[in-house]
Amino acid sequence: MKTQWRTKTLEDSCQFINGLWKGEKPPFTQIGVIRNTNFTKEGTLDDKDIAYLDVEVKKLEKRRLQFGDVILEKSGGGPKQAVGRVALFDKEDGVFSFSNFTAALRVRDPHELDFRFLHKFLHWTYLSGVTEGMQSHSTGIRNLDGDAYKAIQFKFPPLPEQQRIVGILDEAFEGIATAKANAEKNLKNARAIFDSHLQSVFTQRGLEGESLKSGPPDDGGDSLDTKATVSKRHYPKRDSTDNGEVRVTKTGGRNATLRHIPGDYSLAVGMPNTPTRKGWRWNPLTELARLESGHTPSRRHPEYWGGSIPWIGIQDARERHGRRIDDTLQKTNESGIANSSARVLPKNTVCLSRTASVGYVVVMGRQMATSQDFVNWVCSNGLSPDFLKYVFLAEGRRGLHRFASGSVHQTIYFPEAKAFHVCHPVISEQLRIVSQLDSLQDETERLEAIYQKKLAALEELKKSLLRQAFAGELLKP
Repeated sequence: MKTQWRTKTLEDSCQFINGLWKGEKPPFTQIGVIRNTNFTKEGTLDDKDIAYLDVEVKKLEKRRLQFGDVILEKSGGGPKQAVGRVALFDKEDGVFSFSNFTAALRVRDPHELDFRFLHKFLHWTYLSGVTEGMQSHSTGIRNLDGDAYKAIQFKFPPLPEQQRIVGILDEAFEGIATAKANAEKNLKNARAIFDSHLQSVFTQRGLEGESLKSGPPDDGGDSLDTKATVSKRHYPKRDSTDNGEVRVTKTGGRNATLRHIPGDYSLAVGMPNTPTRKGWRWNPLTELARLESGHTPSRRHPEYWGGSIPWIGIQDARERHGRRIDDTLQKTNESGIANSSARVLPKNTVCLSRTASVGYVVVMGRQMATSQDFVNWVCSNGLSPDFLKYVFLAEGRRGLHRFASGSVHQTIYFPEAKAFHVCHPVISEQLRIVSQLDSLQDETERLEAIYQKKLAALEELKKSLLRQAFAGELLKP
């Protein structure tokens, strides 16, 4: 540390101002109020959705933000909120204050301390994890220990050196921000290219193809009247086993719905009226695969858990979405299976999450069981499991929500799952499509990994520059 640098606590260097309550006593005035949601991970202020509220004029008097104030997030509970974040208030027009979940730091002596230097130090304090050990938890809310925060030792050089350091950091951060924006754009483009190709493979809209048909692709099928399909046709609860044998699906519950819910691509509830591309046809999914449910062995019996049978939960599906899954966070055992409705399903079973987290899809890499949050499909020889996986992926999590219902949590219920129809070609064409999509997915993930590494490296560069800055190691050019 340079000998000219001074040391003070944050409390000695800054005035701390608590956030604003709206109050109930007139007169009132309407102002912009900065909230936790206006903080960014870069330490800047996002003013796109500032709330404009009527507050007591008297309460505003001591809590009106000034240009150069640093706003501190001192409490928070949401996933996007991170206690200890800061944002620099740099608006010169308008009247603004800040919510009671935040506080403001104002430099006591601007001839001694540059507010921009203070802001970067506080941002570094957050990024380096200093504030993580200053938090307490109460009823789901994280609170910053104000006394501990005020006692942070703050080292700073003379004002001209502060301004030099700020200039270097601003220039460097501008370049980092540009590089990050490019990497994020490339990351987004890589995903978009895969999604676009996936959707083009499975689109049936606007195509001139065969008439609507049902039945295996090689049996000639019967032409169907779409209206009759919706109102009259009742599909039996059938499915195909791995060797093609048809037998009753044992999921229980209500029969397939007679409603018709069209999808965007090659999936629908009920027989759609969408024409198919040449060589493709619509079939009830239960004629091509056996529908299976899942279950959770009782948590009150710890002896049912910790065995050797992988058990797929939502978190597993989220982490392996769109891929094969070979291991799980939790495992059950033979007792857990025997004393519950859970079933061990064969390798290549396609699992689709159907509850509050609708739309995650994985393919079993070995025998596994699943929770009741999934509908599971054991495909016959006429349907490739990975082809079915890509059908679900093409529809997308947002698209799959159209098949769900529920006032609180959206769920794809079994009557809708039993009425799923898929559009598909013969098995040889399915396998060709799967091979092509697998290659593109692998390349997309390779590119994503490269861009993620670039983003991580840029973030580390930023932290390194801040560390050097507050250690007095940023040399003059």
